[in-house]
Amino acid sequence: MVRKALAAALICIFIGSLAGCATNGSYDPGRSAGAGALGGAATGAAVGSIVGAATGHAGTGAWVGAAAGGVLGAVGGYLYAEHRNSQARSSQAAAQAYNYTPAQGNVVSIDRVEANPSTVSPGQQVQLGMTYTILTPDNQPVAVTLVREVRFGGSAVGQPYQTTVNNTNGTYTDQVAYSLPGNATRGTYTVTSRINSAYGNSQKDGSFTVR
Repeated sequence: MVRKALAAALICIFIGSLAGCATNGSYDPGRSAGAGALGGAATGAAVGSIVGAATGHAGTGAWVGAAAGGVLGAVGGYLYAEHRNSQARSSQAAAQAYNYTPAQGNVVSIDRVEANPSTVSPGQQVQLGMTYTILTPDNQPVAVTLVREVRFGGSAVGQPYQTTVNNTNGTYTDQVAYSLPGNATRGTYTVTSRINSAYGNSQKDGSFTVR
C-alpha cells in the first residue's frame, strides 16, 4: 500500500508540474506551452517508469503511463503562449481621449477586443487581443489581472488564461496566442476578456471561427 500511495503521489506531482502548473484556473503561458511540446506519449512513458519502479510492478507502470499520457495530451490540446502587454497611449493622451478629470474617480475599461485571424483552421494559432484603459486620480501603478476564457457551445475549452501586470494611467494593448489542436471542433468560439483590479473591473466578449 505504501508503494502504491507513493506512486500515486508521484503521478500527481509529475502531471501537475508538466501541465502548465495550473492554479486557480490560470496558466503560466511559458510552462503550459512547454508541457504541450513534450507530448502525451513520451510523458506517459516517463510516468510509467516512475510508477513501475515505485510499485515493483512493470505492468502497473504501463497502464498508469498510458493513462497519464492521455491526460497530458488533453491538457496540452489548447495552449496559451507569447503574452505581450504594451502602452498605446500615455496617461495624458488617454485622459484627453476620455475627457477625464480626477473628479470622475476611477476608470477601468476594456475599449476593444479582437481575435486575429477571425477565421482559422484546426491546429492554427489565434492572437487574442484587448485594448484597455486605466485612469485614476492619483496616477499610481495599478495591479491589473487580465483574464481570457474561451467557450464553445457554452462550455469552457481548455483552461482560462490569467496573468497580472502593473500599469500606470494610460491605454494598453494586451495580446496572447491561443493554439488550437488539430482536432478542434469547427464552429464559432466565444472569447470572454476580463480585467480585474482594486480600482474597478471590465469585461467584453469577442469571437473567432474554426472552419
